[in-house]
Formats: sequence, structure tokens, C-alpha cells
Amino acid sequence: MYLSEKQLLNRLVERGVSTPEDLAEDRFRENVIRLQCRLLARVGAVVEVAEDTFEATASGETIFSEEGCSPWFSGEDLVIGEELCVSDWRLTDFSKLDPTDIKQINLQFFEDPENDYRILNESPTYTQQKILGATDWKLNRLLREFPRTESLSQQCAHWMRAFAGIHTFPDANHRTGMASLYGLLKQNDVEFPDEEWPGDHIERAVLHSKIIRGLHSDVKYNSLWLKDELYVSWHRYFRNFLLDCENRLPMNPTLEQLRSVINHGRENGF
Repeated sequence: MYLSEKQLLNRLVERGVSTPEDLAEDRFRENVIRLQCRLLARVGAVVEVAEDTFEATASGETIFSEEGCSPWFSGEDLVIGEELCVSDWRLTDFSKLDPTDIKQINLQFFEDPENDYRILNESPTYTQQKILGATDWKLNRLLREFPRTESLSQQCAHWMRAFAGIHTFPDANHRTGMASLYGLLKQNDVEFPDEEWPGDHIERAVLHSKIIRGLHSDVKYNSLWLKDELYVSWHRYFRNFLLDCENRLPMNPTLEQLRSVINHGRENGF
């Protein structure tokens, strides 16, 4: 199910330019391989020759020669120290969030009369069953295989891309993603800017996310941690919010225009 970093590097040496999908062969976790390739790139063992496409370097190939050795490896795996992390400002503690917590967050949105929640088959009981019946092992994979070495804004973007894209629950997936992310940030003692969570522009970010998900992005568990358009949209939002950067988009449609795009799409099988 999983490959060690040396096994993965050996595959790249043997095969040449490959994607995580190529290396997974429908046998190993593609989303984990994606993160491993990025780590190997940070130590110079591979290079990302195109988006989500990697090739072993000469330095990577010498690791398998008699004289080749690397301080980055301990046995078959990379030693994940602080020097391999993009930033010190990141999420590292996921111990207080589990699948039951995530389902309860979504259930609270369902039970709150002040929140709109789509009812399946006109049956609140059936809708509740679908919420509580969300598969634990799938939610566990998000927590267990989450990128631990990327910067905080990147991690937040990955988290929201996963929740918005996979769409685990009947409704309120964006709200559940933001609420659970808030818990993780507090657990990791992350200080927010002066404005309150989740920021003044969250509605625009969610509308953009829904449009991109509906028209372009196809998030599955094997394609987690890709940096596609949905990821870029959320990374822009969190960069602006967490780092207080100015948003300089060339186009700035109104919320009404964004809603009209979504409504038009839904009416036409979006």
C-alpha cells in the first residue's frame, strides 16, 4: 500500500520521467507518493520537470551506487527534520481531531435551524443517516496522510480543496471544512490576523470554489494534494487572510454574478 522513499526513488531511476499515478500502478497510495516525490525533490534526489511529473537526478541515482550515500536517509526512508519543512509556521498536531469530530461538526450545521442544509429525499432522518454514515477510514486518510511539511497557507488550501472536492457530506462541506480547520489552527496555537475567522471574503472564496469544482476540478482520494485550480483558489484566499496580503485579481465579479453562474450551472446539470 505504501512505498519507502528509497523504493520510490529506485522506481524513478529505472523508469525515468513519471507521474505519481504511473508510480502507484493502482497498487500504492498515489496521494502519498505525490508528497514523497516533493520531499525527494527538496533533497535534490528528484526534480519536478512539470506539474506533478518527476525525474530522478544524478544525485538521486548515486544513492544506489556502491559509493553513493546520503545523510538524508535512515535505512529506506527519508529523515523528516525541520530542514525538510517549507516553513516553521504550519500544522503539526492532528491528535485532537478524528472522523467522529468531523461528522459531529457537519451534524451541527444540519441540526441548526439558522443554517440552510439540503435535505435528501425530503427526509431529515435519511439525511442524518448519511451524515453519520460517512466512512471513517476515508476521513482518517485525510488526517493520517495530510501534508505535514508544507507551509500553513498551503496546508489550509489542501484541507479546503479536499473537503470541497470530495464532498463527503450531503451539504455544508465548505462550512465543515472551515470549522474543522479552525479547530486545527487553535489546537496548533496559530494566531489569526485582526479580523475574525474566517475573514470578510469567505463567501466569495466559497462561491469561487463551487464554480471551479463544478466546472473543472475532479478531486478523488488518489488525487489529493494536487495543486490544481481549486487548490490555487484556496491558497490565494489563505495567503491573503493569514499573511495579510493584498488581493490583486485582474477580475473582481460581484457576489451576485458568482451566484448567478452557480445557479445557471445547477439548472443545466452543473
